[in-house]
Amino acid sequence: MRYLIGFLTFSLYSYGFNYHLKPYEISNGIDCFFGIPSQVSEINGGNMINSCYIETPEGYVVIDSGPTYSYAQEAYEVMKKKKNLIVKYVINTSWDEVHVLGNEFYKELGAKILGPKGYKQYLETKKELFLEKRLSKDAFINTRIVSLDKYIEKEELLKIGDMKLFIKLLDGDSNHLYIYLKEKNIIFVGDLIFNNQIVPINNGRSLNGWLKEIEKLSVLKWSDLISAHGYMTRRSALKNTKTYLSLLKEGVSKGIENNKTVEELTKVLAFDDFKAMKFYDIWHRKNVIKVYDELTKLKKQKRMKVDEKRVVKKKEREKESLPRVTNIVKKNEVVGKKIVKKEILKKKILKKPVEKKPVKKKPVVKKEIIHIRYQSFSEAMKMAKKDKKIVLIKARSTVCKYCDQLERIFVENTKVEKILNRYFELVVLNIDDETLPLDLNVRSTPTLIFIRPDNQKVLMQLAGIRALGELIEILNEAVEDGHLGAYLKP
Repeated sequence: MRYLIGFLTFSLYSYGFNYHLKPYEISNGIDCFFGIPSQVSEINGGNMINSCYIETPEGYVVIDSGPTYSYAQEAYEVMKKKKNLIVKYVINTSWDEVHVLGNEFYKELGAKILGPKGYKQYLETKKELFLEKRLSKDAFINTRIVSLDKYIEKEELLKIGDMKLFIKLLDGDSNHLYIYLKEKNIIFVGDLIFNNQIVPINNGRSLNGWLKEIEKLSVLKWSDLISAHGYMTRRSALKNTKTYLSLLKEGVSKGIENNKTVEELTKVLAFDDFKAMKFYDIWHRKNVIKVYDELTKLKKQKRMKVDEKRVVKKKEREKESLPRVTNIVKKNEVVGKKIVKKEILKKKILKKPVEKKPVKKKPVVKKEIIHIRYQSFSEAMKMAKKDKKIVLIKARSTVCKYCDQLERIFVENTKVEKILNRYFELVVLNIDDETLPLDLNVRSTPTLIFIRPDNQKVLMQLAGIRALGELIEILNEAVEDGHLGAYLKP
């Protein structure tokens, strides 16, 4: 009996904390566990990170191993239920503890562990771990730091069968990286983009380097962007992160020019559009201080460079002011019986500078910019009734790949935007958090619901729209229905 009790105790602690991990399919062969958008606590066991696994011919590739040994162990059990494969590689997008402390479990399975160069410098030298103080013993059991098999110091291409994973480094940042899976049009951005929460400028990150990398990311071809924090993201998440960082840079730069102190800036520099985001109260003030330090140092460095250039120019001017030695041609001339040496100065012929003809600049043709505006249902019904338009409700859910795909079509196609702005008042509702009006129900997302505001009649209710041509056809059909009975304006 004593041995049985001992065995049961060992079994319990060998598995540890139960994270109740549920996978979400991003694409065929790619699934993710989405963490809770909250701070680390004993209750969540550090489960505030997104961890993904990619199926390849040689085994799984895991993106970020998670906060503990138990997390990785539970994640692998879920993976095996889908397909019983080995784990070939684990790629850490950061050295932050919540990203990497599941590494030991996968290393025991024989996986090759990769991560940024900063992992060795910052994490392996730590004597105490932050998570060990914050998590319960059953959550942290068996969790230790292990060295990586490869430290990524430059951009690399990882080939596994026909699959190519481009591992990209952030500009001037040895602590973070991201993975571009070109054939699937998916990017695992790690801590480059944050969704549903304010970004923390920590772990030695450079604001300027961060903004440069977002610009590079913007031009890549991708349809899905998986952040390390928050639910699966759309392009709007990239825009939110970029806007916040740009406003931060602009505001702090102006403050430095106006000789404001960092204390003054932390009091006056507030962004109302971002106050509702998670962790604003915790991170925004710290971000202002970090950016102030970075931009102040850059300003000093620029001044030093300007001073150095001035010194160099001054020395050059001093050299130019010295008397010039011209070439002398010695010529002998006979005067009487004496030979006199004459010095004849060579005249230098200066070439006239060639006048350049002014180049005619081509007139810049400005592209028409159209914006889509969403409203509450009551406001949309009121405006649509007044202007004789149709109310279009776009029902979505929080984690919905095709909802994100449809949103991109809405905002990126001029033809769609013109039709929407002319004939429709738009409403977007998340069925996970909000109730649909008029006792409406949807079985799947995305679903488009077209309503005439004068009689509250549902003209159409269609689910699963994904393609541009299909959307335009449906919008035109709704417009035709609206013209029946001369309701819509021509």
